[in-house]
Amino acid sequence: MLIRMSFTITMSIFAAVWICCVMFAGNDQSTASPVEPEIQLLQVGAFHGDEVSAESGETWLGLYSTSDGYTLIPSRITVETVYDPLVDSEGERTGKVVSVEERARPLFLIKGLDAPKRESIKTLSAEQTVLSPGKFLDLGMNSKNGYHLSAYGEGDIGPSGFISLKNYSIELSNGQVSQELLAYDSTNGAVPSLLWAGDLDGDGQLDLLIDATPHYTVYSAPMLFLSSMAKDGNLVQQVALFVAISC
Repeated sequence: MLIRMSFTITMSIFAAVWICCVMFAGNDQSTASPVEPEIQLLQVGAFHGDEVSAESGETWLGLYSTSDGYTLIPSRITVETVYDPLVDSEGERTGKVVSVEERARPLFLIKGLDAPKRESIKTLSAEQTVLSPGKFLDLGMNSKNGYHLSAYGEGDIGPSGFISLKNYSIELSNGQVSQELLAYDSTNGAVPSLLWAGDLDGDGQLDLLIDATPHYTVYSAPMLFLSSMAKDGNLVQQVALFVAISC
């Protein structure tokens, strides 16, 4: 069975925030299961105020690169309210900057993950890899668990000069089961990418963090897929999404 998530992107005079809501809320074609509410995803950086619901003093698990590999470290976050040059008037401070006490910058922050404590998080890929049509990644957890991540679609340069993809999709397979992770009728100025791959939840199976942004107005849209929460014979389940708008 394939999980299919499809989104419609329409260029119009509406605000970018509205566009983002349309893209990630889904439409009548979408059959994806709803995002599990108990798991939250966050990144360090500056964002529009309504994009961050976390508060200063909260403890999140951060995935950090160390001399021994990658490790989940409890991290106390600070959320500072700042001037947002894109939306604030003089005197307003609606923007939010998320930071951690640690000197290092986490790849991402997660809250609500119920997983065994481990000193090392098996990581297969931690470099951003653009998933352009035709891209094929071999992600082998071990000699018994081999996975393939494939991107499909048709691409060209649109009138605005941005890359425009049509009939775009990303598929995960282990040789026995193939699962469509996301599908877009079209994109504009953005191509999804793999941000991280490994075993985050400790079940020995592949987990993925994919930047699912399909539009240039969406700065980033990391989407977390966990194997331990997969349903109906699928390989993974989408459990969290964090959207940051660029304008």
